[in-house]
Amino acid sequence: ECMEGTRQNILAQILRWMDDVNAPNIFWLKGYPGVGKSAIATSFVERLRSLGRLGSCFFFQREKANSMTPNALWRVVAYDLARQYPAIKEKIVAALKKDETVPTTSNIEKLFLQLIHDPLVRSEETLTGSPPVVIMDALDECGGLDGQRSDHRRSLLRTLRDWSRLPRKFKLFVTSRDESDIRRLFSTTDHHVVEVLTGESVEAQSSEDIEKFLRSRFQEISAAYSRSLRPDWPGSPIIQELTAKSQGLFIWVKVITNFAGSGDPEEQLSRILCGGGAGDMAALYSFILNSFFPNPSEKLIESFRAILGTVILAKVPLMVSSLINLLSLKPTTMEHICNGLHAVMDSQDTLRIQHQSFVDFLVDPSKCPSAFLIDPKRENQSLTIACLRTMRSGLRFNICDLETSYLRNSDVPNLAARVKERIPPELAYSCFFWASHLKDTPLGSEEVSYLEDFMNKQFLYWLEVLSLMKRFNVASSMLWTLIDWLQVSGDGPNDTMARDMQKFVATFGSIISQSVPHVYLSALPFAPQKSAVLRQYKPGYPQTLKIEMGGQSEWPTTQNVLVGHEGSVYSVCFSLDGKRIASGSADTTIRVWDAETGEVVARPLEGHSDWVRSVAFSPDGRRI
Repeated sequence: ECMEGTRQNILAQILRWMDDVNAPNIFWLKGYPGVGKSAIATSFVERLRSLGRLGSCFFFQREKANSMTPNALWRVVAYDLARQYPAIKEKIVAALKKDETVPTTSNIEKLFLQLIHDPLVRSEETLTGSPPVVIMDALDECGGLDGQRSDHRRSLLRTLRDWSRLPRKFKLFVTSRDESDIRRLFSTTDHHVVEVLTGESVEAQSSEDIEKFLRSRFQEISAAYSRSLRPDWPGSPIIQELTAKSQGLFIWVKVITNFAGSGDPEEQLSRILCGGGAGDMAALYSFILNSFFPNPSEKLIESFRAILGTVILAKVPLMVSSLINLLSLKPTTMEHICNGLHAVMDSQDTLRIQHQSFVDFLVDPSKCPSAFLIDPKRENQSLTIACLRTMRSGLRFNICDLETSYLRNSDVPNLAARVKERIPPELAYSCFFWASHLKDTPLGSEEVSYLEDFMNKQFLYWLEVLSLMKRFNVASSMLWTLIDWLQVSGDGPNDTMARDMQKFVATFGSIISQSVPHVYLSALPFAPQKSAVLRQYKPGYPQTLKIEMGGQSEWPTTQNVLVGHEGSVYSVCFSLDGKRIASGSADTTIRVWDAETGEVVARPLEGHSDWVRSVAFSPDGRRI
């Protein structure tokens, strides 16, 4: 049972549902493993017992799946109802006399219809006293390790739908994890639902209940060590810290208090506090993985690592559909893995791991089973290749089919809609973050092959996307990452090309960021004659401008000219992160520029009545 004085808010909701004759006849209490659903169910059983309304209770246990079947469930419920309610007993006995094979049938729907549904419907008018309430705990454990693949579980869910069609006075209380097949059932079945929240969403009442539980358990421990521990050990600050670490998980606080009481309490508690609060969940997480993915194939493990590695390592969250495309997965594989992980990961439109402790577990080789272990280096390598592969297949010339070079990006009608249509999220992600993943990727021949393709065939197309999506200011830093990575390999030709790409971006950034067509019409033709980018790409665009005389043979020392002030410029400074330039002028304004593109990032700062002779950034970069 729940400790006395805890879970009062949830129990009150359950009792109100029980007494409401107009409420749906199924109550679903759902929540993450370890939040205390079974304890709440047990407390409700005892409350019903005291009220004389306990019709029956059945607590599924995964390890007893062979005996705790749906057939056993409904036989127990029928037997308990017949013992307590003469009107129901009469109908059940009549059904047994008519067909004595019903209790042993493998047809669960038939058993439910003849021993539960029909007797309850036919006895509704003659039933005396308060109607019964039936408790079913841990629905998700029906079927054992087979879980959602189990025939038992599927047949049980069908009978729950049938229960929802019974008269509303016959109440059924169900607890389970929020797993996909159970969720699908209840999405089309009338019911009342309450979720026991965890993590950042944990309710204040749950935290108060956990704090009460911790105080009670630590008092028991300190009493056993009365000579060395004070009665209020370990004190409110530590209890509050542990309450926060629990994230609403009663199973966690139960484990840590058992752990504290199993040896030197102070030493054990110190180990818990140093462990960050997640260590004792490893067994639970291992159990979840082994339950849903028993004897996984190499292909499944590869997909599991790809999905979880991306969820953990992605720089921004990705929609499920985008993940499928980025990782080249089958939708059925994605759904299968998401269904198996529903207890620890939200998998609606965007995948989100519910608890950081699960991430800690997955990347810890001392805790996570080797098959499921997420190696950040390996998965970053996979993500790098996925990004480069996505760009190889998705980038193309004039990706948004712009009709003219006479307009700046900002003047193109409906450009935002066109960008959204032509540049899918996984391609945008790849263009923005391939270098971030490359930085943490060890040198490999596959990566070098993809990068050569990128440098020699897709570089200009990549600049298009950055310009269209107003992210051109990241181009230079990404190319410096590429240069640093290539230096490790000592790859002279590729290093030369990468450095030339960086100079191309630094020189023409202002032009390209304003107008995509001018990648080809203004930037490429006017690159220096010795430019590796010009030599590689110019032959592909023979109809653009060609310099017959003059021009530059090398990249100029001057990388950009920032134009905008209407008077002399007296002071210029860089921000500490190198991303912004501030300038003060005789035109009485201060202007702030993007150091990568040379664009003004905000309107001129006005207010001075005379020349601005000196400007500087504050150390935190927030003030000028």
